[in-house]
Amino acid sequence: MDIPQGITFGSKVVVIPGPASGFTHSGDIKSLMKMQGFRWVKRGEQIGEFRIKGSYGDTFFSRLIDSKVHSAPIRCPVSGLLLHTTLNHTPSPYLENWNSIKEPQLAHFALLLPDDEPKPESGEYMYREMCNLIRNMKHYYFKDSRYWSMSALSPENLEKLIELQLSTHPVIFDALPNWGGYLDEARTNKPELRPYIKHLANC
Repeated sequence: MDIPQGITFGSKVVVIPGPASGFTHSGDIKSLMKMQGFRWVKRGEQIGEFRIKGSYGDTFFSRLIDSKVHSAPIRCPVSGLLLHTTLNHTPSPYLENWNSIKEPQLAHFALLLPDDEPKPESGEYMYREMCNLIRNMKHYYFKDSRYWSMSALSPENLEKLIELQLSTHPVIFDALPNWGGYLDEARTNKPELRPYIKHLANC
């Protein structure tokens, strides 16, 4: 996607928390921006997808008529230039400290922000649809995983995991020196971006 006319970039990068790894107990998380580095991403655009196979009901009849792959989008909380393209699932203990982290998380989905970009949307904005789907199909989480060596979750632990996800928000760091390598790569592979990032020389 082309950068809209009039956009100028600042010196900040937003880093986006991934889905909690506990949700892979019964579902699958697909990152939709792989191999699309240095493209413009619009606020609200779908950057990932959560999928779970099964039925909303936990009866034989429900499984017979409604068993299929259900999916929910994961949405981008800002507009910006895509640097790190993979939306990785994240261990729950790591997410518990996410909102207060001080060190840049270079292995997480990240975008260079326009200089006048409004405040990022919340974790609830990003993951509400995914969490609603998990709640609708929670009965799968109350049994041992169909895919991995993961035991059943209690209703309390599943809800705690959902609340953790919804309360984990994007964080912002200085672009330099942390993402200097990404910006150098952009200059080399996407020379048309040089006018946009010439103020971010990694000296």
